[in-house]
Amino acid sequence: MLESLGFSVSAERVYRYLLRQPMARNEAIAAALELSIGDVEGAREQLIKAGLVRNSWDDESAIAFGNPEVVLDAAIRQQQAELARRQEQLATSRAGLQSLVSDYLQATSQPSRSGEVVEVIGRDAIHRELEMWSHKVRSETLALHPDTSYTTDQLASAQALDLAVLARGVKMRSVYSQESRNDPAVLAYHRTVVKHGAEIRYAGVVPVRMLVFDREAGLIPSHTADNRRAALRLQGEGVAAMLVLSFDLVWSQAMPDDACDVAPEIDPAPPQRGPTDLDRTLLQLLSMGVKDEAAARHLGVSVRTVRRQIADLMVRLEAGSRFEAGMQAAMRGWLRPPFNT
Repeated sequence: MLESLGFSVSAERVYRYLLRQPMARNEAIAAALELSIGDVEGAREQLIKAGLVRNSWDDESAIAFGNPEVVLDAAIRQQQAELARRQEQLATSRAGLQSLVSDYLQATSQPSRSGEVVEVIGRDAIHRELEMWSHKVRSETLALHPDTSYTTDQLASAQALDLAVLARGVKMRSVYSQESRNDPAVLAYHRTVVKHGAEIRYAGVVPVRMLVFDREAGLIPSHTADNRRAALRLQGEGVAAMLVLSFDLVWSQAMPDDACDVAPEIDPAPPQRGPTDLDRTLLQLLSMGVKDEAAARHLGVSVRTVRRQIADLMVRLEAGSRFEAGMQAAMRGWLRPPFNT
């Protein structure tokens, strides 16, 4: 409790013990507190130096105690004064930082912060812009990535920025080209950020590279031939709303990672043909109220395969819902007899 004032834990324990047993010798204190003799001697030195313990003026074999409220209050006041000086230094540093940022922006030819449309030229400048927005974003980032390949440096830089943003609780949604999943390094990066809370989908065609921050500002390429050479920073309610709408349209048609895996585990039945054994078993499970996950375990397939098979059955049974599919299956005699008969 008194460590912030420079006292060791042992010193505080010894002081409290001495208040109860002022005549105790070091050996007895060490035994009672399970400390070494060296710890007790060091603790006494701290207490004497601080003025909490001293030799008695009346009895040379006894000790006397200083008032901790008086002794320690001075130490607390000293720390408060030091804290005030430190806060003043931090305020000065903050002002100096703003001046330094201003000089930095001017030296690196960064655009001014005003205006709704600003062109950011050069890969370094674009990266600095991304760093700045990654630091500023408060609630959400939206991104479209049409590129199909990325360098190791690009992935490392993107991952570092993304993880820092996600660690602050910012929501992150991104759409990548489905072809980018063929790169193991890209896929590993995606799995890492998804593990930390990002949402990623894939689309066959991603129309343009775009980033939107807090639905207030965005970055889009200003050169279609090279989407990393220069970018336009767009700010303003109307412009941001247009960017968000564009993102939402692409997002709504994109698919999450597992849905992009188009390799079927079981060939779907052609329309209009009779039920297979798998169809009958699945229909029987569903008629008993078994959930998709439990049905998948029973059949030894994935949940995604079960749901794809159910969708196929609904088409073949011309049903608009699972309930209607069950009714149609019963009417057509597709249901397998109960398992216990």
